[in-house]
Amino acid sequence: MKKIVWLIFAMVLVCTSCNKNVFYSDIQNLPDEKWDIKKPLTFTVDITDSMQYFDMYMHVRNTTDFQTQNFYVFMNTKYPDGHCEQDTLGFILCDKFGKWTGKGQGRIKDNKFLFQPNVRFPFNGTYTFTITQGMREDVVTGISDFGITLEKHQ
Repeated sequence: MKKIVWLIFAMVLVCTSCNKNVFYSDIQNLPDEKWDIKKPLTFTVDITDSMQYFDMYMHVRNTTDFQTQNFYVFMNTKYPDGHCEQDTLGFILCDKFGKWTGKGQGRIKDNKFLFQPNVRFPFNGTYTFTITQGMREDVVTGISDFGITLEKHQ
């Protein structure tokens, strides 16, 4: 009985310690695995310590129905003082031979891309990230989820 209790304790410890550095994480589902250019995703993050450094990750979950090697998005960042910046981000979802880069078996592939390592937000307050798919088609098929994670930099 003691072994079972210790095993359960160890499993709980391992599972909870994996996420201790996650400051923010939001992964949003795209209905029917389609992303319409007219439907941007919005992520709102409250920064309370402008001296903290983070590693910023982008999550892309695609299906094998995705038609191209690369996936592009536009990211608009609105700072607490109202200032806005826009970036274009590119993600390689499969290699030149058609092998998917994401993890997972079957038709769903999970990708976690390190976008900005060791980044610091200059102001305390609310940051809003608005992500719009940046492909040449108005509706992209094969993207099922997209998200942002901020982990405290170690």
